[in-house]
Amino acid sequence: MKYYAILSAVIILILIAGANINTGIAKADQGQQATAYQQADLKTGAQLYDNWLKITGTKPEGNHPLYPSDAKKSGTSTWRCKECHGWDYIGSKGRYRNGSHFTGITGVYNVRAEKAESLFNGLTRKETQHDFSEYLSRSQVWSLVKFLREGQAAIEPVIDGKGQAKGSAIQGKALYDAQCSSCHGADGNSIDFKSSKEGVQGVGWLAKDNPQESIHKIRWGHPGSKMPSMLADKGLSEQDAIDILTYCQSLYSMEQR
Repeated sequence: MKYYAILSAVIILILIAGANINTGIAKADQGQQATAYQQADLKTGAQLYDNWLKITGTKPEGNHPLYPSDAKKSGTSTWRCKECHGWDYIGSKGRYRNGSHFTGITGVYNVRAEKAESLFNGLTRKETQHDFSEYLSRSQVWSLVKFLREGQAAIEPVIDGKGQAKGSAIQGKALYDAQCSSCHGADGNSIDFKSSKEGVQGVGWLAKDNPQESIHKIRWGHPGSKMPSMLADKGLSEQDAIDILTYCQSLYSMEQR
């Protein structure tokens, strides 16, 4: 009996030690994840959301596995986050509720309250069919997670139902002249976004045609270019970004007169 009592005690001690080791490993892993999230870069995450393929130089084969077979796009464009979830982050409930970009897929605005570890796992596990670990580094995935949790902003304060920006064109002009005109020109046409079409289509045209894309790029910059983020690099506010968008739309309106 004494032998069995000693054996039982040893087994219990081993189990307790194992549990403590597992707890220690779990805590260490949580600590590493917390550090990785803290070190993640919001601007990088926003630009990865925009076009991670351009940043990484990656060209996946075929369509994204979750891209609907009856949707209208194909190839690498189907792998961009914005292609399904939208520039306004609300997917099928926003700008992409119809038209050539319609997929019926919901947005990501509602994941802002999700735990960072849950989002990271969702973007790195093969069973989710949303696994980007083959294409993005761990730090890049963490940056994307940080953008999803901290970088998204509601579209309603930015534009009305007709796409008209809600800011101040007067305030926006001062900001545009100081931050944007050196590259885009005073009239917004120094860079032509659609050079294959007749006429120049500069920032005024883009702001009017696609204010959702424009505000994202004003906030976070354009991947693979020298365009700065008005929020991260220039320290401007969300309202400043909206004011710049409003002034850019006025440039297009002036062209049409």
